[in-house]
Amino acid sequence: MTPARAFLALGLAAWLAAPPSALALSLPEAIALAKRNNPALAQSRAQAEGADARLAQARAARLPSLTLSADAGEGTTDLGGFFGFRSADVSPRGAALEVRQPLFTGGGATAAITRAREAREAALAQVAGDRALLAAQAAEAYVAVLSAGEILRLNEAHVRQTGEIARQAELRFRGGEVPRTDVAQALARQAGARADLARASGDVARSRARFLSVVGAPPEGLEPLPSPPATPASLDEALARAERTSPLLLAAAAASRAADAGVRYAQAERLPNVALAATASTTRDRFFPGYRADDLTIGIQGRWTLFAGGAINGRVDEARAGARGARAALDTTRAQVREAVIGAWEEVETLRAVMGAAADQATAAASALDSVRNEVRVGQKPALDLLDAEREALAAQSALVAARGGAVAAAYRLNALLQGD
Repeated sequence: MTPARAFLALGLAAWLAAPPSALALSLPEAIALAKRNNPALAQSRAQAEGADARLAQARAARLPSLTLSADAGEGTTDLGGFFGFRSADVSPRGAALEVRQPLFTGGGATAAITRAREAREAALAQVAGDRALLAAQAAEAYVAVLSAGEILRLNEAHVRQTGEIARQAELRFRGGEVPRTDVAQALARQAGARADLARASGDVARSRARFLSVVGAPPEGLEPLPSPPATPASLDEALARAERTSPLLLAAAAASRAADAGVRYAQAERLPNVALAATASTTRDRFFPGYRADDLTIGIQGRWTLFAGGAINGRVDEARAGARGARAALDTTRAQVREAVIGAWEEVETLRAVMGAAADQATAAASALDSVRNEVRVGQKPALDLLDAEREALAAQSALVAARGGAVAAAYRLNALLQGD
C-alpha cells in the first residue's frame, strides 16, 4: 500500500473496526447509562412523582372522610351549690367520630382533578422530553470522544510525516540538492503540525470530560460509531410528527389545559358546598360530676360564601390571567418547536450531503498526495508541495470524521424534538 493510501486508511480503520476485546461500551449503552445517572433527569422524575401525588390528593376530595377526635383530663369543678353540686373532682372525657361525604362542590372537585391530571401529563411529557434530550446529548458526547480521538491519531501521523519530510529535506540540503529555504519551510510546517497536535490533544481531554459529565462513566473502549438513527423522510413529515408528539408541545398543551381547569376551580368558590355527615359522640363529666351524654347525628351540611370582600373575584381574575398566559406560552412553544425542527432537519440533510462530499474529498486528497509524493521523489516538484498535500489530506480526512459524527448527533437532536423517549 502506498503511503497516501495508508494515511487515508488510518482514519477509516479506527472508525469502522476495532478488536473484539476493546468493545466495551456502545452508543445505546452509553445513552442508557446517562439516563440512569443524570441528576437533572432524576429531578424531572421527582417532579412527575409529585404531580402523581397531587392528582391523588385531588381525587380524594370526592371520597368520604372519617375523622376521630377525643380529649380527656382531670380537674376540679365548683358549682357553688347550684343544682346541689359543690366542689368535686371530675374526669372529663369526650370522643366523636364523623363520616363526611361531599355531595356537591360547585364543580370544584372536578376542576381540581382535571387540573392535577393535566399537570401530571405536562410533567410526564417533560420527563419524556428530558430523556430524549439527554439521549441526544449522550450521542453528541459519544461522537465527540470518537471524533477527537481519531483526529488526534491523524495529527500524530501528520507530525510523523512532516518530521520525516523535514529530515529528508535536511539530507538533500546537505547533499546540495535543495536550498536552505526548503529545510526552513519543512521545519515550519512540522512546528505547525505539532501545534495542531496539541490542539487535538486538548479537544480529546475536553470531550472526555464532557462524556463523563453527561454519561456518568469514563469513555473507555467505546465501540465504533453506528449509523445515524432513522429520521423523517421529508420536512413536512417531521413538522407533522412534531405537532403530534413533540414533548415540548405536549407539555405546553397540558399546562394550558391545567390553567383552564384552574379557572373553573376558582369559579367554584362562588357556589355552595353540600355534604352528607354522620357523627357519633360520647361525653363524660363535661359539665357536672357524673354527667354523661351519647349522641348520634345524621344530616346535611352546607356552606355558601355570599360575600368575601372581592377575594373570590380576585382569585378568578388571577386564574384567567394565568390561563391566557398558558395559551400564549403554547403558541410560543409551537413556533419555537417549528423553527427548531426546520433547523434540525436541514442540518441532518446538510450533513448527509457533506458526508458524501467529504468522503470524495478525502479520496481525492489521498490520491493527490500519492501523486505529489512520487513527483517530489523524482524531483518534479519541491518538498513544499508535498507538505501542502499532506496538510490537505489531513484536513480532508478530519472533515470526513467530523461529518460522520455530526450526522449521527444531528439525527439524535432532530428525534429529540419530535418525540419523547
